[in-house]
Amino acid sequence: MSISGFMETAVRLILLVTGLLLPGSMLLRALRLPWSLAAAFATSAATLYVVVLVFAWTGAVISLVTLAAGLGLVTLLARLVPARPSTTQISSSFAGFTQMGWWLPLYGAFWLIVVWRLGFYPLNGPDVTFRWSWLPEQMLAFGSLDFYPPRSGADFVRYFWAESIPPGVASLYAWAYACAGSKQALWTSPVVALQLLAVHELVWRLASRWGGEVVARRAVLLAAACPLLTWSVIMGQETGLTAVAVVGLVWSLSHLRDDNGNRWAVLAGIFAIVATSTREYGPIFPLTAVAATVWLQAPRRQTWLLAAVALPVAFAWPLRVWLLTGNPVYSLNVLGLFKTNPVFTAWNDLLRSPSAEALGKPASWLSLGRYTVLWALPAVAGLAALVALLIQRLREARIVALFVALVALLWLASVGYTAGGLFYSLRVLSPALALLAVVASYGLGFWVQHPAAVRYATLGVALVLLESLPKTLVLPENPYRLAVPEWPQAAGQFSTVVRDVNAGLVARIQALPGHGGMIVSDYAGLPRVLAPLGVPVAPLWSPEIAWLFDEKLKPEEVARRWSKSGLRYVVIVKIGATANFLQSHARWRAPYFTLQPAAETPTLVILEATVPAGPAK
Repeated sequence: MSISGFMETAVRLILLVTGLLLPGSMLLRALRLPWSLAAAFATSAATLYVVVLVFAWTGAVISLVTLAAGLGLVTLLARLVPARPSTTQISSSFAGFTQMGWWLPLYGAFWLIVVWRLGFYPLNGPDVTFRWSWLPEQMLAFGSLDFYPPRSGADFVRYFWAESIPPGVASLYAWAYACAGSKQALWTSPVVALQLLAVHELVWRLASRWGGEVVARRAVLLAAACPLLTWSVIMGQETGLTAVAVVGLVWSLSHLRDDNGNRWAVLAGIFAIVATSTREYGPIFPLTAVAATVWLQAPRRQTWLLAAVALPVAFAWPLRVWLLTGNPVYSLNVLGLFKTNPVFTAWNDLLRSPSAEALGKPASWLSLGRYTVLWALPAVAGLAALVALLIQRLREARIVALFVALVALLWLASVGYTAGGLFYSLRVLSPALALLAVVASYGLGFWVQHPAAVRYATLGVALVLLESLPKTLVLPENPYRLAVPEWPQAAGQFSTVVRDVNAGLVARIQALPGHGGMIVSDYAGLPRVLAPLGVPVAPLWSPEIAWLFDEKLKPEEVARRWSKSGLRYVVIVKIGATANFLQSHARWRAPYFTLQPAAETPTLVILEATVPAGPAK
């Protein structure tokens, strides 16, 4: 890289990080709250999300200039607020962790592993290519969110999945890609690294408030010793941002009885905004936070402040989705109360039924126990400690228990919608895992006080962290099933497999006659794969081909519409619900259609559907 290229990259990186910290820092100053990295990042993320919401509602152009203008305007307005010294006291600085002595190298080794993974395998989750990265890429490519959630056939060509996840993560990645002038996944790594650092800082601050710096240091080490938590953050999906938001929300609520509790209620509302921006169920977090203030008998003013900050933003996105689609959660069928995409709903029901049924089997719960012990042992200890602390009626434990229970219920509800299996679904528990690391550390200090026992406990924590490092390096692989030389590359196995599959698929599609027309598929990653070829991809649930599943139409009419559409090829995943779905729902009736395999890869099959001349007339 030339000197000019290096300087340009440095400037772009500085702009990226500045946008993620400066607006929040100025807002914290205006609120006269002490600075923390986690609060500055979360407040900036909330600001960016609100800016994108305004652009989505107004149809304003989304670009580097407009995003920077929105962040800059908020920063300027916050800066104009007269500065007053903060009288609010919080737990000691996270920088105090450097006094950890011989424990520090273990924590340093943890971060070396994180940096390695973020540097070589950024955005390593399975859904990033069609969701978490694809949406911000499309936002910048088309300069708006008009296509999202997708409704028309053209919308579904731009965004494949029939969903309406709030664009919280997309806002952060859009800012990263806009600053970079590039769609390289590596530019998201600073965003993800800040999330993990923010989670650890919040664990520190909450634990320090409970039991001082010794408890705080141990809590951070236990969080680092929880590979499932780390993986949930660094995979680059929404679960890292959710962990920041929920732990920050609990931390803010713990300050409500301080002299400046009203300001902490506002900060709690800001963290709640970030929580709402992550998934369709996001509004449950500010609602729970409002209920928690009542339960904790906080002053009524604090309840109203939290609600006034969080709830309007929390419901702004579902309202937009409702107005556009007739359903505030679009992809979900809520007791038949709202409109849905009927083809997607029928297909998705078949897709998720095995996961939903698996929870009723004892083997699944045995697997769950094994997963949590192997990959989240500190959280298991924290859960046992939380129960004991609740029995002893420790006040601080109640609010943690409330949000741990809420996250557990959300995970339980999500399993049936998770195509990746039981282990993959556990990423939803990330906020609970972080909170339980705090409880485990406090519980250890609460019950282990004899000097000899403390030394043994300290050694035990160190061994747990040391044993977790290979797991952190290779997840979602198992280090005990891999040779040691394979560990550094293990995290990239999934990406390598997907890349090889896609390369083979492109080669086979290019070899097909007439491959330049639109392709119908259930493979969500196909639009990205075929984008360089200029081949559009429509999902099975696109409104443009809804007639293929319309039982009211005669087979002759379905065949005529197929012929008129110019569609020819269908790409489907071999393992999954689609084959059965097409067999039971699609109107490919002989002799009106001829359907036969045209090519295949180990995981995908390309079907060619043709219509004889007669029925199509």
